[in-house]
Amino acid sequence: MAARESLAPAYLIAGDDRAKIDAALRRLRERAENEGGPGALETFGGDGGPDAEAVVGAIPALSLTATHRYLIADGIERWNAAAAEQVIAALGELPPDLTVVLVAREEDRRRAPKGIAEAVKKAGGEVLTYAAPKARDLPGRLVADARKLGFELEPEAAQMLVARVGESTTRLANELERLATWAQPGGTVTAADLEAMVADTSEEAAWNLSDALVSRDRAAAAAAAARLTEQGEGVTALVYQAARRLRDARLALAGLEAGRSAKELESSLPMHPYAARMLLRRVRHTDQRSLRAATCAIADLEWWTRGGSDYPDDVALALAIGRATGPSQA
Repeated sequence: MAARESLAPAYLIAGDDRAKIDAALRRLRERAENEGGPGALETFGGDGGPDAEAVVGAIPALSLTATHRYLIADGIERWNAAAAEQVIAALGELPPDLTVVLVAREEDRRRAPKGIAEAVKKAGGEVLTYAAPKARDLPGRLVADARKLGFELEPEAAQMLVARVGESTTRLANELERLATWAQPGGTVTAADLEAMVADTSEEAAWNLSDALVSRDRAAAAAAAARLTEQGEGVTALVYQAARRLRDARLALAGLEAGRSAKELESSLPMHPYAARMLLRRVRHTDQRSLRAATCAIADLEWWTRGGSDYPDDVALALAIGRATGPSQA
């Protein structure tokens, strides 16, 4: 879908690499704006997926201003079979001045509906698949993408970026663009540079809170929680982050207690190896009983904030942190 290529009547853009999908859609929107004229682009979306009937209804519409029309239906992985069948039938009769783009942001068990890819190809269209790289391959991809943006990202800095930001390709792409602006063309970003410039974001503070719970560091957990609430972070998001981190910590500790090597665990835990390495260092100083107690405290926090108590969220969070970290070691 490059600017100089002729457009196909239809596209299916599918996969779990959100950064690549967003980049493809950005190029399409720019083309629609530059070549289609005013009102050329119409987008359908929403939490429940795009309205299939609305998409079908827009296909035969005429435009008095646009020389070429573009319809984007973003989120079709949420369509049921009936909704997909409506669009599959409509793809068989596309007007010549129209390009239909169907976007399936695949994750977990959500996939592009059955028959959509075949219908797009039958209409003379193309299927573009963007699969996110494996966690172990992310640092290498970041180094390569940085070169495309005109700067060098050292491998250690790439590992640190994945560990800090997470495995979301969209967030990583955004961070690379910021680093490109900072480094300037031909510049280099090292691990030391990254350490100095990392902002105290909600993501990092949530990481600090979760790790403090694993380490049973009450003061650090309270400080991270205060920072997050000041930034407007909801308790529900913190519950999810902390519960996931504690679950991973219990898996890591169980592996160590079973005699598995740290290297083996780093590759088997459901996270980036660098993050797994940091987690393994922390769990060596705790035990399963403490981690279970912390997990129960976070479960109570979720229950309290879902109507199980009259505690305000900040009070419930403080109580949960106190229970999760155990008695103070004064």
